[in-house]
Parts: sequence; structure tokens; C-alpha cells
Amino acid sequence: MCMLLLACLSVYAQSDSIRRKPARLTERRGMFGISHTDILDTYLSQETFKGTELRYVSQTQRQRVGSRVSSEVTHHIFLSSAGTRGNNNSLLTAMYNFKIGWHYNWQLGRPDLKFKVGGLVDGTLGGSYNTHNSNNPAQARLSLSIDPSAKVCWDFHIKEHPFALNYEIAMPLIGLAFSPNYGQSYYEIFSEGNYDHNIVVTSPFSGPQLQMRLTLDFRLWRSTFSVGYLGDIRQMRANSLKYHQYSHGVVLGWKY
Repeated sequence: MCMLLLACLSVYAQSDSIRRKPARLTERRGMFGISHTDILDTYLSQETFKGTELRYVSQTQRQRVGSRVSSEVTHHIFLSSAGTRGNNNSLLTAMYNFKIGWHYNWQLGRPDLKFKVGGLVDGTLGGSYNTHNSNNPAQARLSLSIDPSAKVCWDFHIKEHPFALNYEIAMPLIGLAFSPNYGQSYYEIFSEGNYDHNIVVTSPFSGPQLQMRLTLDFRLWRSTFSVGYLGDIRQMRANSLKYHQYSHGVVLGWKY
């Protein structure tokens, strides 16, 4: 009987702890985008490639009721096909970007205006392939950085219809990235093990980067959709090589 009583007390204590645990609000978004992209990678070519880019973004935000801190996880995939005047669609690029971070939330006395400030751990993995290169046809992209981040959300109504205007911005502050040296082949790096400053420190001085998104949320068919602009500016100068990828386009998303 004593053992049964202790077991009942333990179960009651656990259930009481679960009841007292603050509820957590979760918001999930999915977005498709299409962009114009401008790419320069002097390891592959001295020419600038321009083309079309397709993107998919999955974002999950969580916040406990009564807490001012929210967490965020973002998965970002983008594929592009670009070329020059003489070689259309000759540069193929595939990238995966993962971000996890936390933000502090406040309203400054206005319930319709929300601010978030925090930071993200930002990792990118992918690469580009030049179909017209016989020597050094591919370039890998591998980077990890710390990004300060800020968000603003304005809730408003037009004729009793709810809308929300969202703006997000993030800029890598410091990180590490992989880069071959000028004239160095991947065979030298991975087969012969000839390291030549292939892991470089990145900062706003060696490669200013900026990611931003402006979207308008609206209700339609009992669901929340969003439409807006996405800008992604990536740059790096290392080992006597230059790289940039400028993408600007539109996104269409939904909450689920």
C-alpha cells in the first residue's frame, strides 16, 4: 500500500508539473520564391552570370506564453540556372541554408506594433557547376556565421479585414568559410592534402552580406497567406578570389 501511495504521489506531482508548464505558441510558414540572380565567381570564370533562381523557405517560430524570448528555425533551399550572352544556362547552383536563433520581443506600448532583436547561427552548404569548364568546373560553398537579426511586424485592418506587414533583416557579423586559393585545384586540397589557407575568417570587411524579406499577410479562405519581396546579397573576397551572388525576387507563402 505504501508503494502504491508513493507511485500515486509521483504521478500526481508529474501531472501537476505538466499543468503548470507555460503553453507554447508555434507559428509555421512555408514560402516559394522566384528571383533574378547575378553571380560572379572568379575561381570558375571572370564573367558574370545572370539567370533565374527558385527558392523554398520553411520557418518555425516558438514562444512560451508570458515569455519575451522566441526561438526560430529556418530551412532555406535555392536552385539557380544562370549564363552569359554566349553560354546560356551554363552555371548551375544548388544551396542549402540552415538558421537557428533566438529573439527578444517587445511592443513599446503599442499592441499593433511588434519588434524582435536577436541573433542567428547561420550555416550554408552547396556549390556551383560550370558546364563549359574542363579545368576547375565546380566550386563548393561551405560557411558558418553569427548573424545579428531584427524583425518588425505591424498589424492593421482595412474595412475590418486583418493584415500584417512583416520586415526581417539579418547580416552575418563574423564566421568561417571554405575557399580554394588562387590557382589551387580541388585535387591538391583533397587528394594531396595541400592546405593553403582554405578556411578563412569572414566579416563585413571581407564580405558584406545581407538577407531581408518584406511580406504582407492576409486572410483568404480561412487561411493566412503572404506575398512580398525577398533579397539575398552574398559576397566574399578571399585568397585573391572574388565571389558574389545577388538575388532579388518575389515570394508567396502561407501559415500552417
